[in-house]
Amino acid sequence: MAQRRIDMSYLVWAWQDDSPDNSYYLDKRTGDVRLVNQHLLDLRQLTDEIEKNRERYLYLPKPDKQNLLADLHDFAQSVGEQKTRSVLAVAFESPHVLSAFRKILDSQPEELHRLNEYIESKVRKRIAAWMNANKLEESWQDGEEEEPEEEYDDWEDFSVPK
Repeated sequence: MAQRRIDMSYLVWAWQDDSPDNSYYLDKRTGDVRLVNQHLLDLRQLTDEIEKNRERYLYLPKPDKQNLLADLHDFAQSVGEQKTRSVLAVAFESPHVLSAFRKILDSQPEELHRLNEYIESKVRKRIAAWMNANKLEESWQDGEEEEPEEEYDDWEDFSVPK
């Protein structure tokens, strides 16, 4: 299978969308992530395309709340300030734990940034495992084209000094 260009930032975002109204499909041919929502104007056309080409489109699973809770628990344990850890423990009582974590850490931009990076790294690992399980080759991009590697004709540039 040829490599695909996938916008990983959008795939990560879609992977975390737990809205029951939204479903996402990865187009294995183009690498596009398609949103299916009952309020889309072209819903019928899109769902017909997905149904007709089932081998082409791969459903993105909904996020597992238990994974998120485990990730947040691990993150909370890594917070250095005891007072913040205590407040984060209360966030687990909220129906929207991740939002509660972000609200609590809003006054600590470094910790909030660390939380967002931590969650994204966990999601990216799960996506990589999902792609591997579905025998998809990875070719990820984050909004920019990769720089082409330079080719060297003169190997003397790499010679070891005498």
